[in-house]
Amino acid sequence: MSRFAAGSMTGDELIEEFGIQTGSDVGEGFNAAAGATDGNKTKENSSLGGGYLTNETYEKLKSDSKIKEAYASINGQEAADKKFKDGYISINTMDALFDDLTKAPEKNDEVTPKVELPVVLSDRAAKAVAGTKAYENVMLPRQGFPLNGDTSVISDFDNQYKLELGKAKSPQPQEPAELQNAQADADQNKVMNYANNYKKAVADTLVPDNSWQMYS
Repeated sequence: MSRFAAGSMTGDELIEEFGIQTGSDVGEGFNAAAGATDGNKTKENSSLGGGYLTNETYEKLKSDSKIKEAYASINGQEAADKKFKDGYISINTMDALFDDLTKAPEKNDEVTPKVELPVVLSDRAAKAVAGTKAYENVMLPRQGFPLNGDTSVISDFDNQYKLELGKAKSPQPQEPAELQNAQADADQNKVMNYANNYKKAVADTLVPDNSWQMYS
């Protein structure tokens, strides 16, 4: 079994095995004299760069038995016999062979885990969340019960609001901005509706009883 296979050799191994060189900036037309027919007539290799195959090296290798062995290993013996029918291959075929032999750069298939950094709510969102939490914890349990001049509910609400605001302003688990904004809008609407209703309820309890004036 041949030691040559597609993608089996690094750039250093190609240099050691075939005596080619590391490429350099040789410009266009570097291999024109050897019969290169591609665009800029300068042979390139993914591991060795441009100008890795000099015309002199090509002349030395074009009928080399190792080159034919490598070509047959990748393309089959029949194809190799046809390519070498004149006893040698073109520089274009040799360049393609070295490309086939070159080991592709290793890819890192590991997926870097996405780091979910905590987010901090805006003041508007934090206040909306705090107001909603304070409403749910302080006001909802009192629904259905008359205030009867009990103003402790106001201080209880304020204290709970401050507590919830501190929590809301601390770093929160990350969630999509659109969901966060939608929740903030919903919370804000809930708080505003409650605030309006609460103001009306409090105002009703504080209306002075002026019925005595009817009899004065």
